[in-house]
Amino acid sequence: MCIRDRPGTELTGVIPALPFLEAMALEAEVPVGKSVVVIGGGNAAVDSARTARRMGADVTIVYRRERRDMPAIAEEVEAAEHEGAKLAYLVTPQRIIGDAEGKVRGIEVVRTRPGEFDESGRRRPVPTGEIMRIDCDTVILAVGERVDPDFANASGLRVDEEDGTLEVDRYSLETSRNLFYAGGDLITGASNVSNALGIGKKAARTIDRRLMDRLTPSVLPEFIYQMEPPDPPAGGGRNTPAELPADERVRSYAEVSVGFTPQVALDEAHRCLRCDIRSVES
Repeated sequence: MCIRDRPGTELTGVIPALPFLEAMALEAEVPVGKSVVVIGGGNAAVDSARTARRMGADVTIVYRRERRDMPAIAEEVEAAEHEGAKLAYLVTPQRIIGDAEGKVRGIEVVRTRPGEFDESGRRRPVPTGEIMRIDCDTVILAVGERVDPDFANASGLRVDEEDGTLEVDRYSLETSRNLFYAGGDLITGASNVSNALGIGKKAARTIDRRLMDRLTPSVLPEFIYQMEPPDPPAGGGRNTPAELPADERVRSYAEVSVGFTPQVALDEAHRCLRCDIRSVES
């Protein structure tokens, strides 16, 4: 059963992650207590945790699988830890605990252990029966984001009942409604902007082919790659931009990455990325 269907989600102090992040981006007032539990292991969960830390809250992220199974970007998870967020792995939420006034006072979780591998290639979390409580006054739900069923039904779009995504043709990305195409999280589930952009380009090619019976250069330009290495090819690993210290960035919403110095930017631009070249004559 999804956490959204478990007892306590109606309590004051339970906030869905996406509206929370949207409100913060719009600089709206969001009531967040001193102790926050974020449920989930994706980028929305990590973003919510880092935002709550900047609001001065003590934050714990609870995730039902192991750290290596978290879909969030690894660098983002590490940044959240550096900024003081705590992570609790192998725990599954059971219910949100409230007081007589209907306010959040804690969350009850059950410990899990890694079971057999499932269709996602990760070990299925198996409850151990060990129950524990985490005291808090705010719970941010960063799991179970699904397509709005009312929107889908009104638009004549079919939704996959198992994962809550829109049904599309895997090659054309056309939905169950003729001439309607979809991409991004609507069809993949929670992902990132890069994947959404890539899917959008794929859909654009299909739409162009269907409407124009050809691919225009502006949609699908032709690239010709010479099988010759750059002269001279530069080696070295990927350069990492400098960041604000964790204790400084957690006190503001300033940009975390401060970018490259001119010299580092030059070194990065000279790196050879032509890994497709198979042979080089000496």
